Amino acid sequence: MGNTMKYFSDWLNDSIIYKEKLSQSGAGDIVYASDGTTIPCYISGETVKITNDKGEEIISNQQIYCDYLTTGVSTIDHEGLIVIESRNRPIQKIDKFKDEDGNTDLVVIYL
Repeated sequence: MGNTMKYFSDWLNDSIIYKEKLSQSGAGDIVYASDGTTIPCYISGETVKITNDKGEEIISNQQIYCDYLTTGVSTIDHEGLIVIESRNRPIQKIDKFKDEDGNTDLVVIYL
């Protein structure tokens, strides 16, 4: 675990399922993996204004905090899908933070 995450590891007692985008049909429907990767995390329900990857200001009403070194976290991308309590949630933005040594340590996923 990275240097920063050692202070937060006790908080990672929630979990999400991440389903990667597999393809897009000719009709524009996105096809996601049928099973996903379960990832331990901390789920926050704050309402925050963020700027997404397209430069648009949007509102995020849920944030997911993950340890980057946890299996599956490094593969999460904004085209995937997060499942929380059987609800499919699109990813609005992903921020990666570095520890004191410059290694990616913390990932925040904005829904």
